[in-house]
Amino acid sequence: MPWCPKCKNEYIEGITTCTECGVELVDELPEEINPEEPFTLCTVADEETGGKFISYLAYGGITTAGLIPEENGTFQVAVAYFEKEDAEDLISKFGSAEEMAEKDISELVPELEKQLDELKDEEANVMLSELRTEASSVYVKKKDKYSDLKFSGISFIVFGILGFGMLLLNVLGYLNFFNKFSTLIMGVVFLIFLIIGVVSLLRAGKLKNIVSEEDKVTNEVLDWIDATLTDEVIASLMDDTLSEEDNYFAVHGRLCEMTAEQFPFFNKGYIDQLIDERYNDYCESKED
Repeated sequence: MPWCPKCKNEYIEGITTCTECGVELVDELPEEINPEEPFTLCTVADEETGGKFISYLAYGGITTAGLIPEENGTFQVAVAYFEKEDAEDLISKFGSAEEMAEKDISELVPELEKQLDELKDEEANVMLSELRTEASSVYVKKKDKYSDLKFSGISFIVFGILGFGMLLLNVLGYLNFFNKFSTLIMGVVFLIFLIIGVVSLLRAGKLKNIVSEEDKVTNEVLDWIDATLTDEVIASLMDDTLSEEDNYFAVHGRLCEMTAEQFPFFNKGYIDQLIDERYNDYCESKED
């Protein structure tokens, strides 16, 4: 019997379009996907091959890629559901999902290594042209990126509109700031402002849905840190024979490992920031 993939209504044979949604009916409903669960991109035979996929995805900006071991010894390459589309776009360079399922993943390793080498060369060129500061390697929350893009977009659009308004007044003779040539040049500049503004708002719109997902996962991680990494746990990791600085690096590293083990798909740079805040809270409580 045909089904509507959107509203899930069942129809009798012969009907091809849903009367409510207007979409084409399918013979079987697609498998329900739980957005709370990791999304599997492909399955690889060994951890080494899986690691190459993870590196490739990481270079492409995917922050939640990880490996899930299976009972038969293979590994699933998976990402958090909110990064599914971006990850699929990167993986699509090696073929469609159907082709990936039918193909021996080991055949893709040479092409994968080639892609990785190109990405590494590109990153090396960037590092040579720009001195990386410590701040550049710090994880930037999607919420902050969204706010920056939104503010930039609105600012550029406002300046573009005001600029065109000023040019219009100049053309009508109310102002006398520009001649014809400079009016043309400034018109191009203000048009570029508008384009940059629109593009920034579009990018902000794409991030908006990810922001809520990031906040939700962050709250889960923070709740776990508060409940598990108590002052007693942190104190038990301290070594009296080490200096305060050495203790910080040793304990901080162990707390990060514990959190990463509990949340393998959470960004490691963000974990580092959250643990740093937790360790500072512990130090302040000792002083009190």
